[in-house]
Amino acid sequence: MPKTIIHCALNRSSSSHCQLSPSVLGWGCRFLTTPIEEIPITAQEKAKLFSKVYREAKQKGVLECPHYRSMFIDEVLENIGIN
Repeated sequence: MPKTIIHCALNRSSSSHCQLSPSVLGWGCRFLTTPIEEIPITAQEKAKLFSKVYREAKQKGVLECPHYRSMFIDEVLENIGIN
């Protein structure tokens, strides 16, 4: 696990620690920054975006964080576009 992820996981004191900012949850981890260029509508579009975010999480070592669940990505995709 990368040192930045280890340090972040050790300093986590609440679930809001993982947010991008106090008002933005993001992908469930402050280190995941894959942008949503277009709101995915179809299952195929959502799957493609899931793959991009999952790949970023794997590359950055986020998947090894004991506080991170890849289900966060699914939850964001389920709620995307709902205001």
